[in-house]
Amino acid sequence: MFGLLGPNGAGKSSLMRTVATLQDPDSGTVTLDGIDVLKDKNAVRKVLGYLPQEFGVYPKMSALDMLHHLAIMKGISNKTERSQMVDALLNQTNLWAARKKSLSTYSGGMKQRFGIAQALLANPRLIIVDEPTAGLDPPSATAFSISSAPSARTSPSSSPPTSSTTCASSAPAWPSSPAEKSSSKAHPPRRSMP
Repeated sequence: MFGLLGPNGAGKSSLMRTVATLQDPDSGTVTLDGIDVLKDKNAVRKVLGYLPQEFGVYPKMSALDMLHHLAIMKGISNKTERSQMVDALLNQTNLWAARKKSLSTYSGGMKQRFGIAQALLANPRLIIVDEPTAGLDPPSATAFSISSAPSARTSPSSSPPTSSTTCASSAPAWPSSPAEKSSSKAHPPRRSMP
């Protein structure tokens, strides 16, 4: 894990956006594991998870539908694999009970957990996060730091991670918000990806 430290305006977010293929630099080159980030953006996007400081969602879509949509965009075309991955991420980020609610109804912390879930789609080799714990309460921030570790995202026998190894059941549970606690729907059992 690497951190970028610097004063406001130093270019930390700009660097992250450049590596995430969202903006081009004024000059220079960026190479990621042998991939030219500026010339082969699609190859980078296949191995990258990105959580910006602020992100938008389609407000009328549910978390379940939005994660499925994003997973398809990441190239996860197998419906069974995609469903298992999305279900595991919704469980890992403790959004299972609210999975069918529109994203516009989510609290700030729930939206941030959704952002974390989408960044973890397809078990990326690199995850770039910009202020990932902003808006999270302390227990959720702790759960994020634990669940973002590679050992929490992959099964112990997998090496290196592939798109079929995501969100092992050993990942910690995220605390529920008061709105989620009032839900009477039980979470399905957690399961590891094959």
